[in-house]
Amino acid sequence: MTPLNILDIAQTFVDDYVVAGTQGIERRFHGATKLDGPVIAKTLECESEAFYVSGVIRIGPDGPFRMWYGCHKPGGGQPVHTAVSDDAVTWEKLPTQPDGSNCISFDDGTIVSDTSCAFFYDPDDQPARRYKMIHYKPSYYLSYSPDGIVWTPHSDQPVWANGSGDGLEECFFFLKDERLGKYRGYMRVWQERHTIRRLGLGESDDLTEWTGPEVIWSAPPEYGIGAQIYGMLVHPEDGVYWGIPWMFYTSEPLNRRDQQTIKLKLAFSRDGIDWQSVFADEEVVPLGEPGAFDGEMMHTYCPVVSVGDKRLLYYDGHPDKHDAQKSQGPGGIGLAIFRKNGFVSLHADDEGVVLTKRFLFKGDALQINAKTADGGSVEAELLADNGANLDGYRYEDMDVFSGDATDAPLSWNGSSDLGTITGQYIMLRLRLRQADVFSFCATGDQELFESDSRPQPINCGMCSTAPVIDGKLDDNCWQDFDHSGVAEDFVTFERLEPAPVSTRAMFTRDETHLYISVDCEEPLIDKLATNREENEPEFHFDQDDTVEFRLNAPQHGTFFNQVCVNAAGKRSQAWFSVEEGGSRMVPGAEWKAAVSQVGGHWYVEIAVPWTALKVEPPATGDKWMVNVIRHRNTDGYQISCWSCLFGGAHRNDLSGTLVFA
Repeated sequence: MTPLNILDIAQTFVDDYVVAGTQGIERRFHGATKLDGPVIAKTLECESEAFYVSGVIRIGPDGPFRMWYGCHKPGGGQPVHTAVSDDAVTWEKLPTQPDGSNCISFDDGTIVSDTSCAFFYDPDDQPARRYKMIHYKPSYYLSYSPDGIVWTPHSDQPVWANGSGDGLEECFFFLKDERLGKYRGYMRVWQERHTIRRLGLGESDDLTEWTGPEVIWSAPPEYGIGAQIYGMLVHPEDGVYWGIPWMFYTSEPLNRRDQQTIKLKLAFSRDGIDWQSVFADEEVVPLGEPGAFDGEMMHTYCPVVSVGDKRLLYYDGHPDKHDAQKSQGPGGIGLAIFRKNGFVSLHADDEGVVLTKRFLFKGDALQINAKTADGGSVEAELLADNGANLDGYRYEDMDVFSGDATDAPLSWNGSSDLGTITGQYIMLRLRLRQADVFSFCATGDQELFESDSRPQPINCGMCSTAPVIDGKLDDNCWQDFDHSGVAEDFVTFERLEPAPVSTRAMFTRDETHLYISVDCEEPLIDKLATNREENEPEFHFDQDDTVEFRLNAPQHGTFFNQVCVNAAGKRSQAWFSVEEGGSRMVPGAEWKAAVSQVGGHWYVEIAVPWTALKVEPPATGDKWMVNVIRHRNTDGYQISCWSCLFGGAHRNDLSGTLVFA
């Protein structure tokens, strides 16, 4: 199985995507903690008793909070109101209009009274456009504001018209996906003769032009009989996506209590498109008791608000069922609080162990999101790609974690710096005692995660004159850098660290052959190992000072040609595939090789007919996978590579690229 590339994305334990195995572990659900009563209820004459929270934004990292909410009037219309708060819990409804109401308005004085709204704040935009509002009336329109109170329309035309894609509706949720650099709009879409509600998605770079929407998800059966998606809040967190679908239940459920309700359920996605249910029987925020302000239905158009490690979920609660003919009382806006990436954990009472799958570690530290009971603990150790413990990173070396933290660094012997294993494939094993672990992630400078571990491609051009294969590397083609590509800056076998001695390979070709030369620095040249012979039935050339070339054309599939030359000029060739059972030695190699030695260097020069590689001569623009590996035995055994193998001897998938120019 190909190791995971986790980048700096939170690796949650919502499923077994990153889990290789567990012992003594159970998966647990953690819902949000609901505050008693509403934080916004009817206190002004201009308000009605039906509330819909549209957005809450914090102005600056330590500034006040501003909320926008709609109040649906029985006679029609839904004026949008605003309130401010210093603590996000206690709200002040300051007058914004001449009549003393707290409504927002357009610049002509008209009160904003559209069915639904979404709000954004961009402090880096020009002052008049720092606040942005998408509003539905129907079709989606865009407006701007300097203060979040008085708004100027972007245009009298919609930015997203009804009839687009699979359909637009007023039950929507918009967000700015900072990681993608795009705006996303999730919305309810009616289908199948207007009998089924599904979830659609559209995207925009600037809020003015939208794709879709396209239906991406239907309520899976595990949510229960009669479940339909009425809308969904989406919360990106550290590269993953939590969904809180407003799950509407028709009159089909067998339990009358569930009929004509809307519940806040839980979903999860790694890209915001492909969704899965999570603990489908649970509710993120449970409905209140019958008669309570949130006793029958909940929605939320409001993005989650992050305050430190806490996540604030505002929702509008309704005491009436969806098909109610008469109101049972006032609704309001409630608040529930949950932990960062904290909906699902792996839990152990006495002792449990979880082992992750192999992953590429590109950071320089690891963090866990975990919580222990008094006397509980979390211990960690690291394993190499081959399954062996990494020295210095065992349980007994680890600084044991206890307490409650969402970003606790893992450390061994007093240090959390893992820079020495950056670029390796590793596994993480956690031992839990009376503890919950919610997630882990790699951390470090962003450039660590953005860089590709593979070297730049080699350009292999056509030489005007074929080299003489004598190992001297004095032919014109090896000086012609316009037509000969260079592979240098070799690294160690295990990680992206410079090799202890330098190696430099060059590639060129003609219509009949591939030509390769290699310059191997060797300060201990009198200790070169050259014991192997040609046509040996098994591969042992790694026991000599040897240069190995791995060549894989697209038509080779999982196989690659393993071409080796030792410092005595002895040759070896194998046809190799891990998936197909290993090496098939090729006797009587049909290619030439020569070596030489000069002042602390030994040189290799080879000419390989295309026929010996089982391919037609490549065309300009063709690309092969290639790697050059040096086995050094003068000072113990050392391996260096042009493209790092991260400790995996047969990782052909980590090869670099040879481009035929």
